Amino acid sequence: MFTPPLGLAYVAGTLREGGHDVSFIDGVGEALDTRHTVKNDCFLYGLSLEDIVKRIPSDTQVIGVACGFSFEWPTCRDLIGDIREKFPEALLIGGGEHVTAMPVQSIEESELDLGVLGEGEETALEVVNAFATGTMDKTLIEGIVYKDSNGKAESNPRRARKRDLDNIPVPAWDITPIENYLERGFGFGVDRGRSMPLMASRGCPYQCTFCSNPLMWTTRWIARDPDLLLDEIVAYQEQYKAVNFDFYDLTAIVKKSWIVDFCHKIEKRGLTFTWQLPSGTRSEAIDDEVAGLLFKSGCRNLSYSPESGSPGVLARIKKKITADSVIESISSSFAQGMNVKCNIIFGFPGETLKEVVESYRFIIRMGFAGAYDISVWAFSPYPGSELFEQIRDEKGIVLDDKYYDSLRSYADASRTVSYSKNFSDKKLKTLRWIGVVLFYSSAWARRPLRPFKMVLNVLRGTQESRSEMALANILRRKKLDSSNA
Repeated sequence: MFTPPLGLAYVAGTLREGGHDVSFIDGVGEALDTRHTVKNDCFLYGLSLEDIVKRIPSDTQVIGVACGFSFEWPTCRDLIGDIREKFPEALLIGGGEHVTAMPVQSIEESELDLGVLGEGEETALEVVNAFATGTMDKTLIEGIVYKDSNGKAESNPRRARKRDLDNIPVPAWDITPIENYLERGFGFGVDRGRSMPLMASRGCPYQCTFCSNPLMWTTRWIARDPDLLLDEIVAYQEQYKAVNFDFYDLTAIVKKSWIVDFCHKIEKRGLTFTWQLPSGTRSEAIDDEVAGLLFKSGCRNLSYSPESGSPGVLARIKKKITADSVIESISSSFAQGMNVKCNIIFGFPGETLKEVVESYRFIIRMGFAGAYDISVWAFSPYPGSELFEQIRDEKGIVLDDKYYDSLRSYADASRTVSYSKNFSDKKLKTLRWIGVVLFYSSAWARRPLRPFKMVLNVLRGTQESRSEMALANILRRKKLDSSNA
């Protein structure tokens, strides 16, 4: 799944509006059909690190590198080192969730001069302004970690969250290879045509123990003005011929009144487009009324992330939901015609086989309730999360490349790594596959035409569900491998 770099596009837009000349290199997006083999038998899609460095204009004075997921850090660190060799005098800035979660290590183990912590637009602009005017005093800039004269990391107080999201400059998509994503239908959600990314809100009010987002965004949920969000959608329809919009929000539906207002305004303005909520949507605000409004306004896909069906596990990870409420919400969404995907995690610290069986029962209920797809992930102690700190304190985690590579196991079943004393790596891998089989067995037994429809949609080149997207991606990669052979 390849997604346009929304965060960096926002930062680029802010810097450009601040009067700076900005270049943008999307290492993935500029070569979406190219694949390289890198360390640990992994594949790197896009430009090689060497080609990325070659594309940086020779007179560049400030260079920013984003690292969103911690498993990407070894590659990003190597890229930063290559950039430093070619640009020894440039100011190198890092940002993203990994740098925010691991600020000291990010600075001391790389060639970065400083890192931007959390929300990046205002901090990046202040840093670049100070550098451009020769007034840089790193000790006075909020929201950064920097390297002192001895090469040690020093952190300043975090910058307060920006409360008025409507005044942030629009993402600078015009200097990115956005067309490469659009023409292939690539995005965060299912391929429903030319898709643009959107962010309707920032932050999440919940504090799930496995999640690093509270450290990145804090627990303050801030939403944009629905009318201004729709203005942005209309602009993308006109400029990029977009027909679908993927919401990148951590938790788009927190206030029922906001989503109801948004849906009503789509209808009032006579706008036509599809939109998706591919992140883990909370179930509390989606009842029959809201589900009906979502579908009527063009929403076709949404994901739920209950993570577990065990009351004990839900309490320990501070999920603050019940299995019954999720089932009710899935039923409402399915009844209105929406395509629902669910996310489950196995292998939490302390999780027992009895609790896994409770989740199996829940998985079967979700299949019967109408959910189309499921992902059964393996728990990984992600930097910045409460459980990461707990496991590091209790057992010790060596922050080396082997650890970062292990974080890929959350999605790649073949690389499953267990952090539970109750399950070996092999057993956890088996438990994941059992969960997947139970879900699709129950879902397809209840609705036996689904697998045939899935295959037919893929053959027609259309997608309605995540399983169809996954199957289409497999076929696409095989085709690419054949053409590159």
